[in-house]
Amino acid sequence: MFLFFSRTIKDGFKDFKRNIWLSLSTISVLTVALFIINIQSAIWFANNLLLKEAKNRISISVYFQPTVSESDAQKVKDDLVTSIKKIQSIEFISSEEALKEFTKRNEDNEVLRKSIEELGNNPFGATLNIRAENPDDYAEIASAVENSRYKDLIESVNYGKYKELIDGLSEEINSNRKVGLILGVTLSVVAVLITFNNILVAMHARKQEIEIMRLVGASNGYIKMPFIWQGVFYGVMAAFITFPLVIFYLNFVANSGATNSILAFSEGVYLRAFLHDYLLAHWTIAIVAQILLGIFLGITGSLFAIRKQLKY
Repeated sequence: MFLFFSRTIKDGFKDFKRNIWLSLSTISVLTVALFIINIQSAIWFANNLLLKEAKNRISISVYFQPTVSESDAQKVKDDLVTSIKKIQSIEFISSEEALKEFTKRNEDNEVLRKSIEELGNNPFGATLNIRAENPDDYAEIASAVENSRYKDLIESVNYGKYKELIDGLSEEINSNRKVGLILGVTLSVVAVLITFNNILVAMHARKQEIEIMRLVGASNGYIKMPFIWQGVFYGVMAAFITFPLVIFYLNFVANSGATNSILAFSEGVYLRAFLHDYLLAHWTIAIVAQILLGIFLGITGSLFAIRKQLKY
């Protein structure tokens, strides 16, 4: 068995060197395919973090009518906490606190400040800021509050604009993900086809030698294995080239602010999180995954070529 593998590996490496330019072109295309797949994986991870954090930052603001007393608003708060199980916490903001916050936020707007002064009374009611245990539950909580028995006390429930923001972000991320998937699949298919073509060329160059091997009784496995090893060589070399390129590119993009291209749609902080918390922290797993994917693409092209050329 050892002799079988050593000889077939040696023959495969000879074919690799014999067609060196074709081999380099195959490795180049495989490298590009692996690079795109890696970058899109990084962007997928980073964008998921971005979306998760955006969801965690939102809350539902419930604005009471100015005529509702603070004691009644407090009772509503206590009842909502117990009646809607998906609520994590509710922050109570009194009408006076709401006025102070509004005044502070618009201290440079003299027109608004004078308008409040001319009213002579506080136009704001109490406010509840509701946080959900799960960001996906906000729509359900907002609907429950709007249709509760306290709806006559409530002036408005401010959640729609946050929902539009999250939906818009999700749509943009999904569009980017589709583009990346198409790029990755397309380049993977191209890489397999080029590997397929190069293995066919190698087989054609050894056509006479293969016929002699068959005549002297060489097994099918012995004849086919060198070409399979070629596919393995292509994939392994492409993987080892890709890994440092991915690290360099992600580090450059994450620290340069160039995060709005097709291959870099995400905030730098989240790309850095992927780079340091996953890729570098688990570099051995990442390299093994690269090698396995590269080998898969290389062997796939080899097997198609073997099936076409060696019909036995």
